[in-house]
Amino acid sequence: MKILWAITGAGHLLKESIKTLEKLSENNQITIVTSKAAKEVLKLYGYTKNIEEIIEKNKENQLITDKQQQYSYPLSGKLTHNKYDIIIISPTTANTTAKIVHAIADTLITNIAAQSGKGEIPLIVVPVDQKQGHITTTIPPYIDKEKCKKCTPCPAQRSCPTNAIIPPEINTIKCISCKKCKETCPYHAINTDKQIKLYIRQIDAQNTKKLETIENITTLYKVEDIPKEIKRILG
Repeated sequence: MKILWAITGAGHLLKESIKTLEKLSENNQITIVTSKAAKEVLKLYGYTKNIEEIIEKNKENQLITDKQQQYSYPLSGKLTHNKYDIIIISPTTANTTAKIVHAIADTLITNIAAQSGKGEIPLIVVPVDQKQGHITTTIPPYIDKEKCKKCTPCPAQRSCPTNAIIPPEINTIKCISCKKCKETCPYHAINTDKQIKLYIRQIDAQNTKKLETIENITTLYKVEDIPKEIKRILG
């Protein structure tokens, strides 16, 4: 099966999206598309290595960035010719959701959403702003500078397999989220799973609801449901 998976710049549901994407990449051909914001967010959360490993699993797999597809967005235009079996956008930011709902196609990923309908390719969207009210989400790993003692030698730095720890900073490009640094820091200065509360606006929740009315789009609220939904859609 040929899957096109697009990632937008949301940190919420990113961990779940990467995990499900890794699972699907075991037996399917994967094209990953990232927006400019997604590229930065993947670095912040330490998932750049995960993406690279997925691409390396199959010589037919490929990674396409928004920067590579500027202006005419040739990839989205080819969707009507070079068929994918299914397209997934997860996580999907409130901004991308709003553009899809209002038929705005001014980025690579919103173009893909528009062209999926024209090419009659099923599209699954997992929005991050689902219901009005507060949600809890995890922020990128970081070192608490007030707690960091800049030990010499630094136990956390020595335990890091990718040399991502440079006290009092974490090189998020190298970080692979293994959490070994957190386990070895004697002052508990490293945070890898800190959660914060965010408020979902009514207008963003309303746009998510409108996704359900658009033909060719299946709206899911749990990333883990994607494999089951693919089976349902494709039979």
